[in-house]
Amino acid sequence: MSLKTYIKPWSGYALRHLPAAPGVKLDPLNFTYCGKSDENRWNVKGEPTLYLASEKGVALAEFARHFKENRADGLAARLHKRKVFRFKIELERTLNLCDPKICGLFSLTEAPSCFMNPKIARATANFLRNATSIQAIFVPSVAFMDDLSKWCLVIFLEKLKGDHSNYFKEIKIDGYFQFK
Repeated sequence: MSLKTYIKPWSGYALRHLPAAPGVKLDPLNFTYCGKSDENRWNVKGEPTLYLASEKGVALAEFARHFKENRADGLAARLHKRKVFRFKIELERTLNLCDPKICGLFSLTEAPSCFMNPKIARATANFLRNATSIQAIFVPSVAFMDDLSKWCLVIFLEKLKGDHSNYFKEIKIDGYFQFK
């Protein structure tokens, strides 16, 4: 089968978290800092990429994992709590890399666990970002590789034409989480 067969529109809910420091008001549709890090799994620095989670537990686990693997000692203790925003998202062209059949189209061995290797994840995303019309990919949460229903949504922001509010609707606060 052709890759085109698996490119689908998607409408659903996903979560984003932002710092909830006292006196700081952040716009959940401000994507200024997306793509600024060189530590992301699915993009290289400079590629505007938004990472969202399927549920609050996935968001917390992914965030905590980054501190264990990538951050300086003591940074987590200095963080304020995180405010969680729930978005209704409507996208025209997505691909689900949690589906082993789709990974088979790329001849990826040991998928989805091969995505634990950032080089493989970035190479896959780079191809999809630059050689297709795909706006976003569903990827397995590294924190829950044994449960492919716990996904992250990786959105290639440059593929969203016009006002971002056309894609992100019904933005609501969905609680908080904090490291202790």
